[in-house]
Amino acid sequence: MPTRRTKIIATIGPASSSISMLTRMMKAGMSMARLNLSHGTHEEHTHLIAAIHTAAKKAGVDVAILEDLQGPRIRVGELPQQGIELRAKQSISFVPEQVAYEPGGPIPTTYPLHKDVAAHHRIFLDDGLIEVEVTRVQKEIVHGVVKLGGVLTSHKGINLPDSKVTAPPFTKKDKEDLLFGLEHGIDWVALSFVSSPQTVATVQQLIAERCRDLGRTPPKLLAKIERKEAVDHFHEILEVVDGIMLARGDLGIEIPFEQVPLIQKEFTEICRQAGKPIIVATHMLDSMSENPRATRAEVSDVANAVIDHADAVMLSAETAMGKYPDVAVQTMATVIDEVEASRLDDISFYQIHSIPDIATALAQAVHTMAQNQQIGLIATAASYDALVSKINVFRPNAPIVLACGSKVIAQQYLLRAGFTPIVMEDDPATFIHRMETYLRKNKLMQKNTHVAYLLESTAGDLELIVR
Repeated sequence: MPTRRTKIIATIGPASSSISMLTRMMKAGMSMARLNLSHGTHEEHTHLIAAIHTAAKKAGVDVAILEDLQGPRIRVGELPQQGIELRAKQSISFVPEQVAYEPGGPIPTTYPLHKDVAAHHRIFLDDGLIEVEVTRVQKEIVHGVVKLGGVLTSHKGINLPDSKVTAPPFTKKDKEDLLFGLEHGIDWVALSFVSSPQTVATVQQLIAERCRDLGRTPPKLLAKIERKEAVDHFHEILEVVDGIMLARGDLGIEIPFEQVPLIQKEFTEICRQAGKPIIVATHMLDSMSENPRATRAEVSDVANAVIDHADAVMLSAETAMGKYPDVAVQTMATVIDEVEASRLDDISFYQIHSIPDIATALAQAVHTMAQNQQIGLIATAASYDALVSKINVFRPNAPIVLACGSKVIAQQYLLRAGFTPIVMEDDPATFIHRMETYLRKNKLMQKNTHVAYLLESTAGDLELIVR
């Protein structure tokens, strides 16, 4: 029985696309594979999905698939292969990508910056490594002066922290990529650059309609928090989505970087209290893209996300493009195990604000019993959704075996901290007997293990039975 509560998500790319590497990553602790639709063709992603399924069978584990949509990503256009050097105090200009770059000429961009920027606005290039201040906007040409220089190469990202970006957050490419993912039965979708609940509603309607036509269970929807508008409207966004991804890379450029750790802690706590999963992402073990050992600061970053009670932590370039994908997963797993074995990630009662209903009271009861080592396992069913969400709030120190009515639902619950989903009917009349048989048959419990069963009685009442 897995005892690691915090889940590990790994981005799949050229470095991790082989079945052998994927198998090693899964055995090391990967619970979810992220497909970054900013890169690669549909044909390439089709091969990745097939490889993920094959590797999961070889590893003997269940692994969910997350499709991460690109959103209105603003990028630099085509530049010389060696890039161009931008020096401090140098005057430069940008134009929408129409003609090839010529030495000393305007820098082409994939988005008409002149629509959204104004004098004194900042333009960040290449994850903020290069900074430009806008001096004036002349028709389609944006003029500026370099504040922080560097070498700029093709397709680097552009951030506009002082501007209200008017590009729609759900693009034509996103729609095509989403439909592709639905055809291939992905488990979760991450929507980029969300700024309001309205965008979420549009995407949810598209998902519902297409999955109805396909006869599939709809995937769950994550909102990526990576802009100031998303921070300002976080509560409204959280209310309409199934979970959150805190994309700290872009967020740390869009808002003052010193605010990001505080937002991480605050939003993680809000999500836990709401019973919705949150992923902490970006640069967690970034140095492992090139090195087999993480820095002490990176280890502390992962540890703090666990202590904050994030449901999952995510690897990006480390596993997509890095030299040591499986070692990065193993490193993350080792840190999680060490922290979860300590008292520092335990939920304290002061963190539980109220006990307003029976479901919350039962969830607190099993939390206490697990804390006191009076039970070794918790068993319940996904169909008791309110109860499951409350259990997730308390993060009990015992594995939670979750009976799910289908493989699809089980895959979706792989993101939730502490849950081990299995495919099983939840008929309350025979639930305990069938669950106990399953646990013993699969050697998931020892002879003297006490199990807390949380279920509905045949009369529809919530029950807690320990045996």
